Amino acid sequence: MSRHTKTLIAGATGQIGSSVGTHLVQAGGDWNPVGLARRPPRPAAFPMIAVDLTDAADCKTQLGGLEDVTHIVYAARFTHFGGAPESVETNVAMLANLMDAVEPVACRLRHVHLVHGTKYYGHTVRERPVPYREEDACGNPATFYLPQQRLIEQRQRGRDWSWSVSRPHAFCNNRDDEPRNMILVVAIYATLLRELGLPLIFPGTARSYDAQTQFSWLPTLSRAIAWMMRAPQCANQAYNVVNGDPMRWRELWPEVAAYFGMTPGEPDGSGFTGFVADKAPLWNTIVERHNLRQTDLHAIAQWPYGDYVLSVQWDVVSDMSKAARDGFTERVDSRRMWIDGFDYFRRQRIIP
Repeated sequence: MSRHTKTLIAGATGQIGSSVGTHLVQAGGDWNPVGLARRPPRPAAFPMIAVDLTDAADCKTQLGGLEDVTHIVYAARFTHFGGAPESVETNVAMLANLMDAVEPVACRLRHVHLVHGTKYYGHTVRERPVPYREEDACGNPATFYLPQQRLIEQRQRGRDWSWSVSRPHAFCNNRDDEPRNMILVVAIYATLLRELGLPLIFPGTARSYDAQTQFSWLPTLSRAIAWMMRAPQCANQAYNVVNGDPMRWRELWPEVAAYFGMTPGEPDGSGFTGFVADKAPLWNTIVERHNLRQTDLHAIAQWPYGDYVLSVQWDVVSDMSKAARDGFTERVDSRRMWIDGFDYFRRQRIIP
């Protein structure tokens, strides 16, 4: 890779964008990540530019001079809450605004990567055969994924640069500053139930308890994105990026219960959000008694995201053979990932 590489990361303060940026910094070499965000943190782990991607004029002003950009990671999305519908029009316009500002001046642009997900296959819409394969037709036209991909495909025709797309599933990561994280959601939920002397009740339905599910460890996703941006065989391709060991909640739940010294409970369909609605006083008591970090129960974890992940009533399994065939063979032991994650949140004094 040339020493003149510059990687632009849209959505750099989100958990995927920041994870990718951190990985590129730690990987060394000459990725030279530069983040885009409406309100960049100060200080930041890598250089940041403040820009509103919904504003075409602001994009031209802030990004129109970036002649040396060689790679773009697009992990931005318009403000939404976990599981809520997302505006197709706004999310496509944001990508178009960035490309309108950067592509005409970035004469050495080599690759554009889009971070999407399994909603492309329609996993929240209806049951369909598994495993999901990248060549499957889009099963959810209500998402912005296909329109964004079509936009990039059209702009790439006749150009020297290429594109790629990643399709992860339920996000898991060892971070205490990102509430959209299933490990964190479950850890706090279990802590509350244990305090009440209850078993680890599964808050989804009996069908979701028995359905196969899967997870995406974000450090692996970050490494996969870096691979797609530099491997010639990944040009103009989409790839599933999941841990590679689908399992049923029924199989995982007893192991979670054992970690917290609890008895696994049966599914009751109550949901995370409804359960925690009145539990802030209880959480504050737990925090004080165990000398944990002061946290707001309703902000530390994104409870609707947990309900969204458990809402699917059928198997969700993505095929990873295409990535393996083309050279990305990293897999993650999801059970170990969950236990390590709980250990991490204990070390960070988020849970007792």
